Amino acid sequence: MTKTSNLASYSERVFPGLSFFLATLFAPAALYLIVLAFDDFWALITFVVSEIVIIFLGLFAAPTLTLSGESLSIGRVSIPTQYVKGITAIEASAQQSEKGPKLNPSAYVRFQVGVKGLLKVELNDPNDPTPYWLISSRNPELVAKKFVDLTS
Repeated sequence: MTKTSNLASYSERVFPGLSFFLATLFAPAALYLIVLAFDDFWALITFVVSEIVIIFLGLFAAPTLTLSGESLSIGRVSIPTQYVKGITAIEASAQQSEKGPKLNPSAYVRFQVGVKGLLKVELNDPNDPTPYWLISSRNPELVAKKFVDLTS
């Protein structure tokens, strides 16, 4: 790796936001109420264990966003940077439209619950029908800046 690519490299683990952890309370609460009909002690144990399992799975499934001189990857998906035309941080006011009516059905999407930052990665691979990636990031402006630094 060259000195420039070391400066431009970026990595972040995109953990779920607070809303994910609040939402995880619903399934264990429902299980608690079901088991409560049989035994209050086991209902409490069921609630605690199921909450721990759901939180662990949510954290374990959090993808890693990595930008280096060679590639851009999110989770298990990766593309060489030579096929990335540009990376744009989507403003908060435009995110709903990008995720809804403007979303191309061929686009690759990777959203994370509770993460407000959004990146649009334009691709220029002639062999890939995917026009762009739409991915969550906690620091979309920084990722876009790092990409510009990397390619200039």
